[in-house]
Amino acid sequence: MTIEAAAVQYAYRHIENVDWNAIRTADGQFVFVTVDAREADPAPDRDAFTLVTADESHDPVDIQERYPVGLDVPGEPYPSEQRGGESRGWLVFATPAQLDTAPSLRVERGTGSWEWRLDTEKATTPPPAWEWTASAPDTVAPEKTFDITVSAENVGDGPGTFRGAVNFSYPLYQPKGFDIVLDPMESGEGTVSATSKNADPGRELNYGVRTPAGESEVSVTVEADSSVTQNTS
Repeated sequence: MTIEAAAVQYAYRHIENVDWNAIRTADGQFVFVTVDAREADPAPDRDAFTLVTADESHDPVDIQERYPVGLDVPGEPYPSEQRGGESRGWLVFATPAQLDTAPSLRVERGTGSWEWRLDTEKATTPPPAWEWTASAPDTVAPEKTFDITVSAENVGDGPGTFRGAVNFSYPLYQPKGFDIVLDPMESGEGTVSATSKNADPGRELNYGVRTPAGESEVSVTVEADSSVTQNTS
């Protein structure tokens, strides 16, 4: 069995409905681990795995309807039971923030147990904390592309990624994600591109911004087309 990747996230984007994203935040931190058990015979079920820390062990989290997208590890969710499917995918564990020691992944079988130390530096660092704003132009000309800008500052004591999504209702219902990687006391921006193409003059375009530190909405009004002149004679 191989550990392909491991990563710590303090939040993740997930599908809220077919066309929108929401953000699930951790009470402490999420530890994601991608496992390849295709050569194991038989391959272990998901409940055979635990994450071991200095003080306790943690079972995999049930993601239920909160299906994650845009993770820092590859693959799909590890199957809960082996029924002839591919025995490769990620597991997610919820742990307290800033562990005393690096965690390990343990798998237990009837004949014994095996353990792998995970290379997850952020697991033992303090968590980030966020201040943020979202902005967009008040108005935009017809048939133009414009940016929705999210500005974030990490006011915490540890590094992290400010993960979020902008949910569109025009021209289609869809989410666009953004990731802003920040060290402590560092600021940065993420942008998402939008368009007024085919929108009627005077229409208000609304966008929902979802982040681990809250949510907001920005609106942009489509201007009258200056190339169109009225015949007043």
